[in-house]
Amino acid sequence: MTASIQRIVVSTARIPAALALYRDALGLQVDRETHGFAWLSSADGVEIMLHERPAAPSDSAVAVGFSVDRLDEVVAAWTRAGGAVVDAPQPQPWGERMAVVRDGDGHLVCLSERG
Repeated sequence: MTASIQRIVVSTARIPAALALYRDALGLQVDRETHGFAWLSSADGVEIMLHERPAAPSDSAVAVGFSVDRLDEVVAAWTRAGGAVVDAPQPQPWGERMAVVRDGDGHLVCLSERG
């Protein structure tokens, strides 16, 4: 049996602030919203659920990674929307160009440029 990713849940203190990053900066599509929740989908159909509740970020826990076009533009949009850059875009030893950013709740997000 092979598992597949159904959903990634991101805890957030404020849905509107999280939408500014995940919807507006990354371009994820909002499928639906209700009080305390927003469901978005990635280009490959993975569901990202924003759940309004206390967030407990950790730099040593799980980080979500997204593949994006025009990495530098996405990182600039991310910071304009209230996110922070941890590691600026740069080539990685494993062959991709990547940036590490932080959302408004402190979660790490890895952004890799599509080849």
